[in-house]
Amino acid sequence: MLSKLLNGLFLFQVKPFLFNNRFDLFTWMIMKTGLHQWLLNNPYGWIVCDVFFYSMPLLYLFAYKTSTRLVSAAAVVMLVVNFIYIQCYTLYPTSSVEGFIAWLLFPFLLMCITLKNFYFILHALRYFFLFFITSAAVWKFVQGGIFNIEQMSGILLFQHKEYLASSPDSWYTSFIYWLVSRPYISYFLYLTATVLELSFITGFFTRKRDYFLVGASIVFLLTDSFLMRIPYWEITPFLITLVFSKYSFPSSATFKERNRLV
Repeated sequence: MLSKLLNGLFLFQVKPFLFNNRFDLFTWMIMKTGLHQWLLNNPYGWIVCDVFFYSMPLLYLFAYKTSTRLVSAAAVVMLVVNFIYIQCYTLYPTSSVEGFIAWLLFPFLLMCITLKNFYFILHALRYFFLFFITSAAVWKFVQGGIFNIEQMSGILLFQHKEYLASSPDSWYTSFIYWLVSRPYISYFLYLTATVLELSFITGFFTRKRDYFLVGASIVFLLTDSFLMRIPYWEITPFLITLVFSKYSFPSSATFKERNRLV
């Protein structure tokens, strides 16, 4: 939240004036309500949406501290608010919906009351994360990018075209041009990223390498942020599923009962 605020990425700071259509069912469901169009002309609505979205963790914390019976209800409210906010936010020229996938899925984990359900949902999220990363590598093969030596050079030019035009004298622009003009070096980075993504396949067969996958995820996020200027930091909650995958199947005790035992 603080990172978004400091970088001017709250909805009220972005000040959207147009939206991009996406060809998927959930987007069309939101668009049928007309909420995304209403927000374009109502700046106060941006502030209301920001407040609701970023206050959801506080609502959940209040429910957790008050009564375990309220936990699931608070998580459902969080899920609904997150879904509406993220669908609208990513319809505007801000960022892709993939970067918000943890916001959309982790409320399902927070709905759990028993450790047994928590265990299964945690591992379901782990498998989704493995699929999320692995599919990125598979897509490179399906699209044929992995067989094109100049693929990464083209991606860099497309990804940074606005920055290259607005800041031609910066050191970062010089660095990007250096990579673009050396397609074999840029392709090596592309190939390394693909291999790193493919390594997540191991998680489908064993949990013993999950700590390696945590490190690979961090390297991938750092590189993506620096080289592509894509801040995917909001998917880091998925690393929790890798860290805690080592624990054995729990008893059916509730969180409250478990805490009392501890």
